[in-house]
Amino acid sequence: MLYTNIEKVKQHLVSDFPFHESVFDQPVVLTNIDLVTFFGGAVAESSVAVKAVKSNDLKKIVATLGVSSTALPDDLLIRGTVVVASDSSLGRVYVENVDYIIDYAAGALLRKSGGVLVSGQQVVIWYGSFVNYAVGSDYVVNALDGSLRRTANGNIASGETVFLDYSPIIQSYNDLMIQNAVDEANGLIEKTIDPNQQFGLEPVLQISATYRAVEIVCRASAARELSSQRGAYNVALAWLKLAEEYARRADELMRSFRPPFAGPAAPVAS
Repeated sequence: MLYTNIEKVKQHLVSDFPFHESVFDQPVVLTNIDLVTFFGGAVAESSVAVKAVKSNDLKKIVATLGVSSTALPDDLLIRGTVVVASDSSLGRVYVENVDYIIDYAAGALLRKSGGVLVSGQQVVIWYGSFVNYAVGSDYVVNALDGSLRRTANGNIASGETVFLDYSPIIQSYNDLMIQNAVDEANGLIEKTIDPNQQFGLEPVLQISATYRAVEIVCRASAARELSSQRGAYNVALAWLKLAEEYARRADELMRSFRPPFAGPAAPVAS
């Protein structure tokens, strides 16, 4: 009997998950078309970038600094390769995060307040840049479990080292976990209270089954949190406390449930 369902359980769970701090330039070796796990959990699919270094030669440009930012000819700059100087002879080398800030993803230099760089100043910039691979044609990503593989006919060579950018997601449960909890809760209610399926979709049974399913999801989420790379004990503890509260509510409803039955007929005077 389907006393509860995934939609009812989701009403008791938060579905929006904030991102953790983003990860940049994580090296991963992709061999054949083997699946490689790069993060032990879910990531934001739109945040995944797979890059490669195609040349060790730094590019050199002469740029005139803008009022706030100065765009470079390339984006996806390689961290640690940017050098900004007053001239080609490195007469004066400016300091990143003191005189300027680099937006590595967008390929832009931003003058920093308090630094010595000024708008309209001409500088020489050296930098290295990545080549971006294309999702679908060069690689396939599974955002739910943080894994990817190269495609057989793409531009990534087997055994090549690529570099990943991505944003992990705080996701302690998923739809499969909820569905499993729903199935377990429905089975439990049917076995302990309604083995003959005589009460139908009694509202109290529906609520009780929903609370029991939420409890199961919360306990599974606590275990998943502790086994993840985050391993946040305080988050797992919060899930366990929530599980205990829903278990208490489910127990109260099950104890107080009194299924309808036909009592003895009142005596009739002869």
